[in-house]
Amino acid sequence: MRPGPLRSRQTTCLRQLPHRLFMAEPPESLLKGIAVSPGIVHGPAFVIDDEASLSVVRREIGATDVAVELKRFDAALADVEKALQRLRDDVQEKVGSREAEIFEAQIAMLRDPMFYDDVVATVRDDLRNIEAAVAETIQRFSRMLSEIEDPLLRERAADVRDVGRRVFDRLVEESASELVAIPQGVILVAPELAPSTTVRLDLKGVRAVVTERGGKTSHAAILMRSLGIPAVVGVRDATRVIRTGDSVILDGISGSVFVGPSAAVKAEYARLEADLEKSTDALHAFIDRPATTADGEHIHILANIGKTADITAALRYGAEGVGLFRTEFSFLIRDHYPTADEHLEIYTNLAEQIRPREVVVRVLDIGSDKTPCYFDLTPEPNPSLGLRGTRLLLNRPEVLEAQLRAILQASGNHRISVLFPGIAGVEEIRGARAVLERTKEQLAAEGVPFDPAIRVGAMIELPSAALRMGPILREVDFVSLGTNDLTQYILAADRGSPEMGRYYRAIHPAVLQTIWTAIQAAREAGKEVTVCGAMAGSPERVALLIGFGARKLSIAPADILEVKRMLSGFTVAEAESLAREVLAMDTVAEIEQRLDAFNREARARVRGEKREARA
Repeated sequence: MRPGPLRSRQTTCLRQLPHRLFMAEPPESLLKGIAVSPGIVHGPAFVIDDEASLSVVRREIGATDVAVELKRFDAALADVEKALQRLRDDVQEKVGSREAEIFEAQIAMLRDPMFYDDVVATVRDDLRNIEAAVAETIQRFSRMLSEIEDPLLRERAADVRDVGRRVFDRLVEESASELVAIPQGVILVAPELAPSTTVRLDLKGVRAVVTERGGKTSHAAILMRSLGIPAVVGVRDATRVIRTGDSVILDGISGSVFVGPSAAVKAEYARLEADLEKSTDALHAFIDRPATTADGEHIHILANIGKTADITAALRYGAEGVGLFRTEFSFLIRDHYPTADEHLEIYTNLAEQIRPREVVVRVLDIGSDKTPCYFDLTPEPNPSLGLRGTRLLLNRPEVLEAQLRAILQASGNHRISVLFPGIAGVEEIRGARAVLERTKEQLAAEGVPFDPAIRVGAMIELPSAALRMGPILREVDFVSLGTNDLTQYILAADRGSPEMGRYYRAIHPAVLQTIWTAIQAAREAGKEVTVCGAMAGSPERVALLIGFGARKLSIAPADILEVKRMLSGFTVAEAESLAREVLAMDTVAEIEQRLDAFNREARARVRGEKREARA
């Protein structure tokens, strides 16, 4: 089963099921991970044990194509060398000559005879396309060099792998229009799905996903929820234990993955699939119902989307607009900076489909695992705390100007707002607004129509912004609370790390206090506030946000119906009382226990209303 929205009242028994079945009749293997996109799927596994092999389109070539492939290889080497030279010069200017020597060494490695000859031989002898040849050479070198004990050679091995991946990434970006084919009806198993890889996968035939790395709010998890593909991440040794063709049951509710399930496990999950199908069908009654609390308070439900195709599901489930359009994927699928015209085509197409509703376009937010290779960013030991978001764009004003130009042009005939990410303080939002005003002046001089009063927003996802919102609020028309990153930075817990999952808790008292404070500050200033992130799309957390004062939620389309249903189970007064109780608590355990009790009562009320309606 591959449902859209799903988080049924069977969740509790599902979480207990793997332990019960394992004790009764052990399957070959029971792997545990983090459930990030709900659903139950039984099917064959398709395993890819290296991200390079996942990213590449493998194909055989003819003897007459060898020269063309090698010419592409030489061109990629030249491009990467130029990029490394720019990095070397940048590091030398900002840090020092000694540190710049790292990139000087990598430039020398580009023409390493062993690497070069191995790639050329693979193309010529095996008639393999250049992307596949480079990927295979990286794999061979990685295996060989990982066995060397000499620490100096190990350090050189890391540089060789880094240089090889730069070349590989350049080739992949060049052929970005090719989708990586994956067999139909499989459960995809991989070490990790970075956004730059995921956008190139043909996921139409994928029924579910298992990864070894990632967390509940990692970018891959967000994408899987958006696509409605059941997924479990943070599954240790998944690519070692699972083999292509293995029979697998993925439980995207409890976070369990059964490999070679027993007859008892299969039978039990077949029954549960039927039950969940009924639960999913029951949600359809909420498609045409407005999102209101039990006492009739309207809650605006908007959609988080990453590409134009996502708008179909958003409209199907009753989204009132797009509260967050992530623009990163338009960068990741290209081998060059998108032009203003390319941006304009995307924004206009999206706005046309959702007209007359509003679209909030968040300008580029890259960093961490979302960096296109053509950005030539200096490697950082901790990208999450490095140059990213609006700070990065202010360092690359030409990139920001191209996006703002397109957003402004689209605003001439559509309801479009612009949202700046990763705002740490008032200086950044002022800097971003200065670029916006400069772009307005250019368009006005050219006679290009746009909305001069286009709404401007700031993403509040850093503690510094949440704690000092007053100056920021005076500069913007609205704010969006990004709960995923806000939680990560408050708790110093990597949102993408399975090991830190027990520390990354969105209901930690410090996180909840910060969210409440931010919402109150926005309301007191008379500014609109939207809550984004996994917390806004969680039925288990929505009452708390309503109690804090949130009246606008922007969530994944797959979560809309579940949130609508939960909203109908409580009143605003009840949510506010819950919020006061929770804000006075000191531990996550206390808060979790109180929320569970509240949510049980809310679900019981919803079921009672349905029984009365049928009667």
